[in-house]
Amino acid sequence: MRTTLSALLVSLLLMIAVPSGAFAEWVFQISTGSAKSFPVPLEIKQHGYEDINITADYETKAWDTFAYYYDLRIGKWKGDSAWEFESLHHKLHLSNRPPEVERFVISHGYNLNTINRAWRINGFIYRLGAGLVMTHPETVVRGGMYDNEGGINGFHLSGVTAQAAVEKRFPISDKIFFSLEGKLTASYAGIPVDNGWATVPNAALHGIFGLGYIF
Repeated sequence: MRTTLSALLVSLLLMIAVPSGAFAEWVFQISTGSAKSFPVPLEIKQHGYEDINITADYETKAWDTFAYYYDLRIGKWKGDSAWEFESLHHKLHLSNRPPEVERFVISHGYNLNTINRAWRINGFIYRLGAGLVMTHPETVVRGGMYDNEGGINGFHLSGVTAQAAVEKRFPISDKIFFSLEGKLTASYAGIPVDNGWATVPNAALHGIFGLGYIF
């Protein structure tokens, strides 16, 4: 969470520093929801052992742990287009674990941090984004545990991500609105495991809902 808030602050300062010749509207959003991850390859390498290669099935378990699934976004709109910074706290729980893997969870964050370009067209908002994946892996492979180690308080800069999304907003007042959004993400990341490394790509369909405030 500290990393997410720091990234939001840096992005906010950068966007404020950019001069604007037209009226700019700031929008902050906080949302939750869940995601469906598609089956993708998972490779685990440990020194002295054969590689583990499976087609991974992941559950999101959006509300099963204190590190809930959430999405934060801040954007600067000019007319019908915007630049945004977004941090999506995605979660991965490997459900089809092979015998060598006792635990394989990235639930304190398979975090997707993106810079987005958004457009308002016919009452809907469409966005494309790209950025970086930060992960907090919690794994036990062949009896070896890796949890809250290395990186920054256990968080690792792990890979890259991209997204495409469509959103519909429903006004509550002049400043506050409710939103529904569908999002497709594709990511490629690598994480440390005990005495080795794992390659953990992910492709997922997200459904999120939340509140926004217009400054």
